[in-house]
Amino acid sequence: MDIKEYARTSKIPLKTLRWIAKKEIISDPLTDNELIGLELLENIWGKREVIRPQIRQLSLKNRKALIDTCDLDTKWERYAYSRFMNLESDKRLFMKTLILEIELTFRFKLSIFEIKKLYRIRKRVHRAKERQAQNLQHEIMEKSNNDPGKSEIVATK
Repeated sequence: MDIKEYARTSKIPLKTLRWIAKKEIISDPLTDNELIGLELLENIWGKREVIRPQIRQLSLKNRKALIDTCDLDTKWERYAYSRFMNLESDKRLFMKTLILEIELTFRFKLSIFEIKKLYRIRKRVHRAKERQAQNLQHEIMEKSNNDPGKSEIVATK
C-alpha cells in the first residue's frame, strides 16, 4: 500500500505521512511492519495525553506561536503571519512588498486566491494586536487599582 492510499482512510494527514517518509522513518510503499507502526500511531493521534508533554517542551512564546498559526497550512502563510506579528507598531509592511518577498523566498507566483488569503492573515494579525493592546491596558489598570499608593483614597494615621 502506498502513502496516498493509506492517507485516504487514516487520521494522519497525507502531509504528515510524506514528512515521515522524507525523514526516512517509513517508506513508500509501506511495509507490513510500517503499517503496524502507523496503526499504533493512529490510536494515539490527537490525544491530549500525548500532545501535552510534547508542547510542554516548548517555551511559552513558542507554544503561543504554534497555537496561533496551527490552522495556517503552508510555510508561506506562517511566514506572512510572523512578518505582520513581528512588525513594530510604528512601521508598515505594504502588501506588494510582502507578496514580492514571498514569491522570491518560496519561488512561486501567488494566485488571486492566495493574495486574498494574505489579506485575511493581515486582518487576523491586526485583530490579535488590538486584543494584546487591550489586555495590556487592562493589566496596567488592574495593577494601578491594586496599588494602595496610587489609589484615590489614601488612609492616613
